[in-house]
Amino acid sequence: MISRRSLLASSLAAASLGATGLPALAKAPLSGRQVPGVFRQKIGSIEITALSDGFGPIGIEAFTNLDPAEAQRMLAAAGEKAMAPTAINAFVVNTSTKTYLVDTGMGSNKAFGPSLGRMRANLAAAGIEPGQIDAVILTHAHPDHAEGLITSEGKARFRKAEVILHEAEANFWLDEGVFSRAPEAAKPFFLSARNALKPYANRTRKVKDGEVAPGLTLQLAAGHTPGHAVIRVSSGKDQLLIAGDTLHNALFHTLRPETTFAFDSDGKQAAETRKKIFDMVATDGIPIAATHVPFPGFGRIVRDGQAYRYVPAQWGDLA
Repeated sequence: MISRRSLLASSLAAASLGATGLPALAKAPLSGRQVPGVFRQKIGSIEITALSDGFGPIGIEAFTNLDPAEAQRMLAAAGEKAMAPTAINAFVVNTSTKTYLVDTGMGSNKAFGPSLGRMRANLAAAGIEPGQIDAVILTHAHPDHAEGLITSEGKARFRKAEVILHEAEANFWLDEGVFSRAPEAAKPFFLSARNALKPYANRTRKVKDGEVAPGLTLQLAAGHTPGHAVIRVSSGKDQLLIAGDTLHNALFHTLRPETTFAFDSDGKQAAETRKKIFDMVATDGIPIAATHVPFPGFGRIVRDGQAYRYVPAQWGDLA
């Protein structure tokens, strides 16, 4: 039997061995990096893989009609001391017959900081090569969604893929008249969209609302950009809405759907679209995947009084 005396004797013996210079247990080295930003979700028979492109610094001031003091109160009520960096997510939709990539991240563009551009590495970590992508579907052509189309040399990253986007989006960014009338501050966004789309000029499909592939339906959700779109994924009785930039912050935009954003082309229209989308997914119980909510971006929008609340999806088995 173990007594207090035998336990003390054992402790003293261990201490004396340590004093003789015997090696201590090895300490695991610091990794210095996170695990790959890859997460998979099933919608019926369709597999959706979320890929993290990283995160960028978006401050409260980007929410242009939200009082900063009120924003701080909202953060404090949610248990946050400060606004977290904004996630940027992309999504691979595998229907078992074709593989689609929805948005592409920032690519080699470092305009929003060095913590972006990780989509390509995470695509590889997910076991998917660029040559396996049959089509890239863009929710819109802002840099954090379209720059990943190209390599640092400006060549097509997805050599076999067509690019699909709403015709209103393509017409906006590629129209010379619109470009000539754009404010100087907006012209880098036009140049970015044009450079990203240029290598795919002969394989770009400009579409209206409707099914763009079996199980994938594109719907105009204008305001953030003139041709911003959402993609409904359907398989059997299951559905999911890839919501793009319908929301840029899971807290501010659910509690205050009328909040406008600095990069909206039409903030009022974007807010009206947001309310319609939120009402639809909350009423019909449709889960969402969103670009700018914390990775992996899967969750639900539920009603909370006169406003809404974002509920992240729980980690689940694919089976």
